[in-house]
Amino acid sequence: MSPALAANEAYSFYNQVDILINNAGISYRGRIQDTSIQVDKKVMQVNYFGQVALTKGILPRMLESGNGGHIVGISSIQGKISIPYRSAYSASKHAFQAFCDCLRAECADKNINVSVISPGYIKTSLSLNAVTGDGNKYGVMDKTTENGMTPEYVAQRVLEAVMYQNNDDILSSITPKIAVYLRTIAPSVFFWLMKSRARKGQKDYTEE
Repeated sequence: MSPALAANEAYSFYNQVDILINNAGISYRGRIQDTSIQVDKKVMQVNYFGQVALTKGILPRMLESGNGGHIVGISSIQGKISIPYRSAYSASKHAFQAFCDCLRAECADKNINVSVISPGYIKTSLSLNAVTGDGNKYGVMDKTTENGMTPEYVAQRVLEAVMYQNNDDILSSITPKIAVYLRTIAPSVFFWLMKSRARKGQKDYTEE
């Protein structure tokens, strides 16, 4: 179903949408040099363009109603900091965060709130369904994903973000939060850490 049709169907129930939660997502694993541009486009289509299109389908009617509303973007820690071998995913999440920041500013005087939720690892099948550089399914449950937060916990935090009109929430353990701040206040340290991480992980993405 196209975003326009999805927006129309949502309005067909009560002729009003108060809260839109953008939660589309497809993950990726691979080296940049091994990754087809079609894979980059596929990830961007789902994680960025699909959510932007749905938002644009809902936003005009929110504005016309005069009742305000709340738009939530489910991003990722990787929308704030990029880690090696996740280029397509991080890029798509970076892009959607930027879109939401612009949207928040433009709607600030129109009674429409915009929240961005940036979780760390969530215990879902995201890594199993991730795409690789050639477009095939990754098919591996990462340990970090397996030990991640429960979807129920994340859903509760999303609800709280709407209730308290939070602009930007990071849901993670302390280590990713430190990495986010390091990227801003000590970028050279952050870059060194990512270079080290890339070296440690390169064997998993190097073809024999």
